[in-house]
Amino acid sequence: MTRTEALALAPKAVAEMSTNSRGYQDGCPFDARVRATLQLAEFLMNGETTHDDRP
Repeated sequence: MTRTEALALAPKAVAEMSTNSRGYQDGCPFDARVRATLQLAEFLMNGETTHDDRP
């Protein structure tokens, strides 16, 4: 997948993951949502991520 395609798809996927069944956002901080979007886009392009926040 190209970078453009990944960056178009990732925000939609992150928004869907952070919206509950009633249509409300989960209160996730903006910076966390941005990180998730960039990590998902990177994964879609390469099949892996280089940024891992897990301990």
